[in-house]
Amino acid sequence: MSEVLPVYSFPSLLWWQTLKQNENCLLEVHENWVKQSFRNRFEIAGPNGRQSLSIPTIKKSRIKLKDVRISYAEDWVKNHIRSVKTAYNSSPYYAYYAHEFDNLLTSKPTFLIDLNIRVIEVGINRLEVNHKMNQTNQFVESVEMNLKTMHTPKYNQVFEEKNGFIPNLSFIDLLFNCGPESGVVLS
Repeated sequence: MSEVLPVYSFPSLLWWQTLKQNENCLLEVHENWVKQSFRNRFEIAGPNGRQSLSIPTIKKSRIKLKDVRISYAEDWVKNHIRSVKTAYNSSPYYAYYAHEFDNLLTSKPTFLIDLNIRVIEVGINRLEVNHKMNQTNQFVESVEMNLKTMHTPKYNQVFEEKNGFIPNLSFIDLLFNCGPESGVVLS
């Protein structure tokens, strides 16, 4: 039986742990759009603690996730890039991976699902996930991440002395802080 995962934006470490532990995972691309979820939001460790970044979408009711369009009415791309730079510029591996993050956002895909899948592909490569991701052919209930049943790894974070360790952030937090060892830390 395959584990079915929702298609999150810049998925959390819990999402990646679930993927790494299950070789037969499927991405649920046929679900209905779920507002105020990690499908268009991700969290980083900013100077003042946990910071949530949202990707604005063009609002429509009763729409499939695969049909959700990204809104570029405001310059959120520049703001997200600036927020990530503020949070991770002093991290050990920001200089090595920032261009990948920036390129994902500045490519300005039309559909949210396209951005999310590109992000997941980068994560598969950088976190050393050694199995291929497949997508569902029809709607299948996906697993919502439950923090109570799993624990994410601990590693050094940029603002840890000020804010303490913040668990289960976007994988970019792990990548900027641990670099090529990220896949090992996640295992």
